[in-house]
Formats: sequence, structure tokens, C-alpha cells
Amino acid sequence: MVHFTTCVLSALLYLQTLASPLSTTTPQHTRSTSADNRNCTASTFANTTTFTLIEYHVEAVTQDLAGNLGGGSTRYRATFSIQNTGNGDTYRLVRIPVTVGGGTWSVCRAGDGAGALPLPKQLARCQYLLEHWQGGEIGFRLDWYCDGGEGGKPLLFDATVIGQLPAETCVVLNGTDGVTQSCTLAGGVTQLPLEVANISWETESEPEATE
Repeated sequence: MVHFTTCVLSALLYLQTLASPLSTTTPQHTRSTSADNRNCTASTFANTTTFTLIEYHVEAVTQDLAGNLGGGSTRYRATFSIQNTGNGDTYRLVRIPVTVGGGTWSVCRAGDGAGALPLPKQLARCQYLLEHWQGGEIGFRLDWYCDGGEGGKPLLFDATVIGQLPAETCVVLNGTDGVTQSCTLAGGVTQLPLEVANISWETESEPEATE
């Protein structure tokens, strides 16, 4: 049996996070891949109040029912880079499929097509929220491991970070590769603070001996 000790910085928001679909997603990263882990502890994030969005790019792609690009329905894909200011990691989500309204949290999925990349190895789980208009919310729920727990055990961190989108600059394109619109942050904005709504962590104890 595995026992977990959970330390919560914001109890109410943590309970809300536990109720989210994040807890049911399949990890992309395992504790055994320690080469991807930072060496940090709970105190590393004691004064972390924001993460930083350092890349934002949303594209509209049209395709027909047969999946042929250039006609029919419109779907969206996005590239985001989120800087974890506590441990220095940057999580780059490249051309991931996104929904763009309704205030719904969705699971991050690896993109497809030219230039797409797998999800970052540092992340155990990932969700995003995107309200694709000025003043809309953008947020991420991220899980990652750090080496440095008691007895050398890894710590699993869980954070929810949320910001407010400024104006965007959107350019209409000619449909090459199905892309009909490309949006970035307006006014030369290159960094957007994402307020930390909560950070929690848990550490795994040794399994109990069985007779």
C-alpha cells in the first residue's frame, strides 16, 4: 500500500483542483525518469506568486469532414511557453489542439502536423483553460516532479496558474496548410504574468512490508 502525505498552501483551491479532471489524466512522465527532475523542495516555491507566459500563438485551421485542410469546419491549435519561476523550468506546448471558449479546463494533448512536438517530459500532467478574447482567462494546471524530498524521495507538485489576456493581433492568412488566422499578443507584449492560485505537493513513502 502506498501512503501519501499532502501539504496544501491553499486548502480550498486544492480541493477544487482535486475535483478537476486533472487527477484522471494519464501522466506523460514517470518518477523513474529522474534526469527530467529538478532538485527542489517545498520551500523552493514558498515565495512563488506567479508563473510567466513567455510565448502565445493561436492558429485557426480549417478542414472538411474528411480531414482535408483548407475547407469546412474550423479548429484551433496553440503554442504556449510557461516559465515556472520557482524552479526555472520552461514548459513549451507546441501546436497543441485547443478549445477557445466556455471557461472549460481541457487536457493538454500533443500536437500533430509539421512542427509539432511531444508534451514536455518534465510534466506529469497538464491542463489548459483558454478564453480567446481580450479580458478572457488563460490558465494552466501543471504537475511536475522534483527530486529532493525527505530520504531522497521525489515530490510531486501540482499548481494552478491563471492570467488575463490582453488584446491580440490576429492576421488573416491564405490557408496554406489549412491555417486561416494567426494570433499573438498585441503591443509587443512578450511576457504575461500567471497568478498562482494554488501550489500543493505530496511525497511517497515506502510500501508497507507484507507477511
